[in-house]
Amino acid sequence: MSKIRGQHFRLFVDSAAVPEETNVSITLSGNTEDTSSKDTEGLYAKEDVVSTAWSAQVDSYQAEPSQLRAILTTFNAAAPVAVGWDQTAGSQNRVAQNANFKRSGQALLNDFSMQFDDRTAVNVSLQFQGTGALS
Repeated sequence: MSKIRGQHFRLFVDSAAVPEETNVSITLSGNTEDTSSKDTEGLYAKEDVVSTAWSAQVDSYQAEPSQLRAILTTFNAAAPVAVGWDQTAGSQNRVAQNANFKRSGQALLNDFSMQFDDRTAVNVSLQFQGTGALS
């Protein structure tokens, strides 16, 4: 059985791949609520999903000043941007043809950090919080 590898998975912001990305993390979560009642049998609580959320986090080396300016502009705009992810073409031979990881939606850039180490490219971490459903 073939396995997808991390290097075959990319994050896209406004249809452009994040340049020089080193790590990508996608989180999907369901918020639950206890819906137990007098009619519920047993000792265990009955939980139902009442809402869902998603987020994406990416780390990259952003050496170009224009890339840093674009990130700052997106952060300051405080408006949703298109965020998506997919496997890259290099993984097509390794992953079953029916595997489809491509998803996208609108998200806010809610966390942005830069690390400026001596004699190395700038390390940037971006956190996007989804503002609606994934498609």
